[in-house]
Amino acid sequence: MRVVGKRKWGAGDRAGLDELVLKFGGGAKKGVFRYQSPEEANRDWDQWMSERVQRRIKMSAE
Repeated sequence: MRVVGKRKWGAGDRAGLDELVLKFGGGAKKGVFRYQSPEEANRDWDQWMSERVQRRIKMSAE
């Protein structure tokens, strides 16, 4: 049997999932947020997702 690579984390492993989140950057910032309207909440969510996508693009380009 030929071994191509080694996994650093297991599928479904909590520590592995936490490592992936840190590697790719988490979504929302930690804390409790209170919004006056759904539009404000959606604006923040869109910003966080955009930042996360930019981090992934930057990491894959390196």
